[in-house]
Order: sequence, then structure tokens, then C-alpha cells
Amino acid sequence: MEKNINDMPEEEKVEKSETEEETVEDTNETVETEKETTEDTKEDKDKKEAEDKNSSDKKEKKKIFGKKDKKDQQIEELTDKHQRLMAEFQNYRNRSEKEKSAMFEVGARSIIEKLLPIVDNFERGIAALSEEEQKSPTGQGMNLIYKQLMTAFEEMGVTVIEAKGQQFDPELHNAVMHEDNDELEENVVVEEFQKGYKYRDSVIRHSMVKVAN
Repeated sequence: MEKNINDMPEEEKVEKSETEEETVEDTNETVETEKETTEDTKEDKDKKEAEDKNSSDKKEKKKIFGKKDKKDQQIEELTDKHQRLMAEFQNYRNRSEKEKSAMFEVGARSIIEKLLPIVDNFERGIAALSEEEQKSPTGQGMNLIYKQLMTAFEEMGVTVIEAKGQQFDPELHNAVMHEDNDELEENVVVEEFQKGYKYRDSVIRHSMVKVAN
């Protein structure tokens, strides 16, 4: 049975009062502690939300910039591929032009070489004609055809190699005879037996000549 406070001795009353005060204080401290804990928890929660938001923003930015970097990389790869293809195509064109030019030159040289004996025969035939025969229709016809051949050669880039009276050049002349001649300097071409020809810068046929010693 709980004692009535009025029936208690004075000392017990004081002790009970002090105990109740301490209980109230403990209760107040507990409330304050719970309040502080609640505030701390709320602050931590706000802080965590802010950190999560920052982290989310960073991820979003990284995602956006990552896409941009990937797109730029694709553009660079396509540009590089395009440039390499253009370079390869240009190289192909250059090779094709060189091959075409070389094939044309080989074909032209072959045709010219086959025509040279015909030109030689025209020259021999014209040289064998007398003055009266050269004035005849036959002689005139031979001269006309010969001139047409030489005009066609000139248009193609074929030129006659100068020989008689020139200094002997093994790159242009083929010496088949030598002659002692005090009137001429040494290694000068005295006589030409067969004309030589050049196609552009290359020799098709060397001049057949006699050279002075």
C-alpha cells in the first residue's frame, strides 16, 4: 500500500521530492536528447539528399558528355576514313594515269618503229628519181606521201636526230665506220647512212653514221 505523503516523516518527504525532481530532469534530458537526435537525423538526411542530388547531377553530366565524346569520336573516325579513301583513290588515279601513259607510249613506239622502214624506202625511192621523174605524177605523188608521213610524225612528237657535221654522241649515234679526215675534228660525223629518230625524249632508232678519226 502506497503511503500518503502527509503521513511520511519530513526526511522521507524531502527524499521523495528530490527523487521526483531528478526523474523530471532525467525525463527532460531524455526529451532534449531525443530532440537533438531527431534534428541530427534530419540534418543528416538533408545532407544525404543533397549529396545524392549532386551525385545524380554528376552522373547525368557524365552521361551527356560521354555521349558527346562518343559522337565526336565517331565523327573523327568517319573523317579519317574519308580522308584515307580519298588518298587511296587519288593514288589509284595517279597509278592509272601513269599506266595509261606508259601503255600509250609503248603503243606509239611500236607503230613508229613499224613505219620507219616505209619512210626509209620513200627516201631511197625519191633519191633515185631523176629531175624529170620527180616532176612526173608518180614522183610528185611519192613526195606528197612522204611529206604527209613526216607531218604525222611531227604531230606525234617524232623528230629526226641531227647527225652529219655533229659531234658523235653514243646516246644518239651508232658508228658503223671510221674515216681518217684531216679537214674535220676528231669524232665528228662525216656521213649518215640511215636516219635516227626520237619519240619525245627517248630514242627510237639511233642514227647509223661514219665518224672521222
